[in-house]
Amino acid sequence: MVFKVAVVFYSLHGRLVTTANVIAEGAAKVPGAEVTVYRVRDPIKGDDHSLFDEGVLDAPVATIQDIKEADAVILGAPGRQGGMCGEMRLFLDSLAPLQVEKNRNSAGALKGKVGSAFTSVGGHSRGYGGHEAILQSFHAFFLQHGMVVVGNPPTHIMEDAALATPFGVVMAGKETARFPPALNEYEVKLAYSMGEWTAQVAKLLHDSEVS
Repeated sequence: MVFKVAVVFYSLHGRLVTTANVIAEGAAKVPGAEVTVYRVRDPIKGDDHSLFDEGVLDAPVATIQDIKEADAVILGAPGRQGGMCGEMRLFLDSLAPLQVEKNRNSAGALKGKVGSAFTSVGGHSRGYGGHEAILQSFHAFFLQHGMVVVGNPPTHIMEDAALATPFGVVMAGKETARFPPALNEYEVKLAYSMGEWTAQVAKLLHDSEVS
């Protein structure tokens, strides 16, 4: 059976575009997965191409309907001051009505869907770390909506990835002018595997028609 996976990111400098695409590749490996990468539209900068790095605006803008129709939602945004960036926070706040929307016989349009998260930390004058707190803020959103939270199951790969965590995927490293921003080989493996694992869990729930 076909099920939908939405990978939704916010990025200004393109650091998370690469991560989102690798996660999407992993999810697409699962039979029946229909995977789409979306972006969160900047509420201030809009779609001014001069303000974004190459490739950021290539993805379609995510809508509330896209989130409702997805069986798995994988969200990614950079960290700021120890939390997710304001642009993603504003987008998630716009989804609040879905908490009380009817879904079959209960409230919650997103109830029973799968949620997973990714982020990036580090860079000149931006500080390092705090990634688990950022990922957990996404988890709080998922739980508020009755979603099933999926992270990265423990693996030996985590021993070689500097900021590896079971809470989700983290892209580390300094900002550069290079595009696409590079993931190291361990970050690639973790991103791919989390996309695949998230889609596998979503497939199980979708095919079992859990309500």
